[in-house]
Amino acid sequence: MKWIDCSCGIGYRTVNSDIVNHEFFLIREQVEQARHAEELLETLDFCGIAGAAVYHATMIDVDPGYGNAKLMEETAKAPERLIPTWTILPAVTDEEFAPEPLFNRMKQSGVRLLRAYPERNRYLLNAVTMGEQLDAISAARIPLYLSPSTGWEHIYSVLEQFPELTVIVHNYGLWSHARFLYPLLRTYRNVYIECGDMQTAGELKQICGKFGSERILFGSDFPSNNIGGPLATVIGSGIGQADIKNIACGNIERLLSEVRL
Repeated sequence: MKWIDCSCGIGYRTVNSDIVNHEFFLIREQVEQARHAEELLETLDFCGIAGAAVYHATMIDVDPGYGNAKLMEETAKAPERLIPTWTILPAVTDEEFAPEPLFNRMKQSGVRLLRAYPERNRYLLNAVTMGEQLDAISAARIPLYLSPSTGWEHIYSVLEQFPELTVIVHNYGLWSHARFLYPLLRTYRNVYIECGDMQTAGELKQICGKFGSERILFGSDFPSNNIGGPLATVIGSGIGQADIKNIACGNIERLLSEVRL
């Protein structure tokens, strides 16, 4: 079985990493982190993972533009295995993230996945702040990674304004999130969930039963989680092999193939 981890980090943040235990409740733990691509590849090899969609810690802790550039230095070491994801900012203040220049750079660099950290980068992810950008991202079918680690309101808000936006929900915490997630999966056809934090018994199998395995992506959100735990959760979930294949690699490969740049 081919496995692609759809959310892995490269680069050191701090000695203690923020781990989402529940909405608005962060704990700080010393976790294994990959300083560079070589260390992440060692971890992927140990777990039998073929490739990973990756971000760089400096996108979050320093500056998205700087972090995007640092990430490309790392993914260039193994372009056949490491899929880059870039972080965006509002074009009203950072013109290089306007659709035309951003998409040109993405096409040149082979980037087909984006991330947004609105609270961390001090902006609102909505039509007032980023209407043209979000319209273009939605039309281009570019998946946008969003975390509800400090609340789900911004995800609900942006999808209400941009219902065709492709969103990958990640880093949502270890407690059950069904009452937040299920309404999104029911209402918006392009919402997906990365399974790294799924630790409630039977949760993954239940989502497959209600919404189909096509809505779940294998991911660890490393270094928040070790890769082996989410991997074991999928393998031991009790779902069929066709569903496991969808989650393991099929869904992320399909999303990547649908991007229109």
